[in-house]
Amino acid sequence: MQIKFMKKLYILLLLIFLTNTIISQDAKILQGNRGKVNCIAFSNDSKTLVSGDENGNLIFFDTENGKKSYSLETESNITSINFSPAKESLLVFTYYEGEINIMDAVSHDIKNNFSVNGNVYYALFSPNGKQLAVAYTKDPTEQQESKGIRLNFIVSIFETGKYTITKTLRLSKEGDDDGELFGSKLFETYRYNTFSCDFNPDGTYLAAGTMGKGIGIYSFALKSFAPQYKGHSGRVTFVTFSPDGNYLASTSKDNDVKIWEVRSAGKILTLKGHEGTVNSASFSPASKFLATASNDETVKIWDVNTSKLIKTLSGFGGEVYTVKFSPDSNYLAASGSGEKILVWKTTDILPPK
Repeated sequence: MQIKFMKKLYILLLLIFLTNTIISQDAKILQGNRGKVNCIAFSNDSKTLVSGDENGNLIFFDTENGKKSYSLETESNITSINFSPAKESLLVFTYYEGEINIMDAVSHDIKNNFSVNGNVYYALFSPNGKQLAVAYTKDPTEQQESKGIRLNFIVSIFETGKYTITKTLRLSKEGDDDGELFGSKLFETYRYNTFSCDFNPDGTYLAAGTMGKGIGIYSFALKSFAPQYKGHSGRVTFVTFSPDGNYLASTSKDNDVKIWEVRSAGKILTLKGHEGTVNSASFSPASKFLATASNDETVKIWDVNTSKLIKTLSGFGGEVYTVKFSPDSNYLAASGSGEKILVWKTTDILPPK
């Protein structure tokens, strides 16, 4: 009897696993990058997917057929790519060494190029396209180091067009116990997106991660930071607002994902299930689902309202750094150390409407 019971239990657990896990055969595989694929971005019309890798390859793919349509070879580590919400043909991509590039995604011409004094991890346009936020780090001065600041975390706001700095937000604080890697050579190779930022949909707030275990929320109207969002037990790696503005999602080195209800004094949902550092997250366009990418070599999809795990995606062949829903909600893409991009049709991985 016990053997039969154990056999039935094994079959039941296997069915549950297979129901909640989809492997790479169900995804379109996009190849062409050389090295770790640090970042990806869908164009506003979802027809193009752009990727950047650690060896400086910026590649444009046709989303539907997966074919390469354009590539730019550089010699710098590309750390982020984002399209302007206000101008479909404009995108920003950044180099770790401090360079920010503004490109016309149709002609592929570089429209502007400038640098900051530090290492750039992330850049994105404001919802109206009039501002560009750049998240970067720089070494502390001797005086700052003596006060316990291991690394300066900075978000600079640029006015688009001339790309001049209009505001600088300094996120480092004296005595921050930010982590064992800060200020060391290991930090440079740890992860491309250990410092990120995001505007809320109406551009009134900017959230920034990697400020220790808390999240900084800056109000442009009040010209000051709100009280930190606190709850993670490890360093925050990524932050993103939901398209409807109701939520802020954060990922962390503590293996957890948190969803903060922005309009209810920061009520928190904690999503547990990953078995490694969670590197990034992406809300679906309707803000109903959240996809998360992790060092455990999976992407997980969660129901935002119930915090239920909907699906686990695997087959990456390495750590997963970034994940993105397409603006038209038809695709989900993810990439990482496996040197490839996996793209799923959301009709194949999400519950029916």
